[in-house]
Amino acid sequence: MVGVIERVKNNVLLKCSALNDNLVKDTLVNIIDTSIYRFAEDIMSLISDYNNNLNEEVLRSDTNNIIKSEIIKKLKRKLFIDSLALQITNDSFIEEYVNKKINMDDLKKKYLKELNENKNTNQLNMTEDLKLEKIIKPLEDYIDKKVINSVKENVFLKDSILNHVSTLKQELEKKLEDMILDANKEYLNILVNELNEEVKEENEEKGEFDMSEDINITNNLEIKNESIIGDTKPKFDKYDNMTLFNKMLLSLNTKEEKLSRKEAKLNERKKEVEEKLSDTNKNIEANIERENALSQRKLDLSAKELELNSKLSEAEVIFLNMKPLIKGLNKIKVSNEDGGSNNE
Repeated sequence: MVGVIERVKNNVLLKCSALNDNLVKDTLVNIIDTSIYRFAEDIMSLISDYNNNLNEEVLRSDTNNIIKSEIIKKLKRKLFIDSLALQITNDSFIEEYVNKKINMDDLKKKYLKELNENKNTNQLNMTEDLKLEKIIKPLEDYIDKKVINSVKENVFLKDSILNHVSTLKQELEKKLEDMILDANKEYLNILVNELNEEVKEENEEKGEFDMSEDINITNNLEIKNESIIGDTKPKFDKYDNMTLFNKMLLSLNTKEEKLSRKEAKLNERKKEVEEKLSDTNKNIEANIERENALSQRKLDLSAKELELNSKLSEAEVIFLNMKPLIKGLNKIKVSNEDGGSNNE
């Protein structure tokens, strides 16, 4: 029973992880690209008669550079934080179902509610919402500088452009929320399918075992009936030694083959899990190294910024101190020129 539970847990974990990868790589990228495409198209249709320095391709590319990578980072962090809650939820339901504490109907009714509750308990002491205000703010600044400046006399057009930026934010937030809700339903489908598959395999194995038992019982009944009818020969006399030996080997081989098949399946699944875990660990280590490098770069930039601000302050002080000196020199020069004229 423990082996069954662990096998289902590993299969569900791997498939949920693969689903998350596909969400980021395919679904999320498609959502962002589609929204940006429509946004650039709408903006350019408004300002086509006013702004000759900006075209739709440039606007789309700049918008993509400003918000796309930040949204992807945000969702990756969200999925990572929620992954512990997902694993806890899956493991709990797998154990209860395999141990027959709940049935499939109970699992389907309770799963989504418990998953959301576990997400809200914040086991990693980390939070990440799907609000995009900070990510959209640089885009607002860009639109203000590159677009609104050319139409600022037209108040209605300016308001319409700002509304499109706000609509883009709301549209992306809604699509991200829907994507997470759909992912939750997919997690449930993965869990249900894996549990059903496990039950199916278990029933097939039981069916094979029952069939072999029925054959043995039938053979025994035939032998007993022959003895009752009055056959005076020993019950195995009708078989030669080689036939009896082969029958015994066939019975043993059948059981051995079943065990071998199960062992081969377990070894194959174990190998897959180990490979996936190894890849996951490598990805985690690479992400940690990148985060550390980014943090170090941020610290270095902050230090350089402080140094530049300090030098700028020093330059301003020097300049302020030089202003009276320059004025004094100018006065001396003027007085010398006046004095020279009088002497002449």
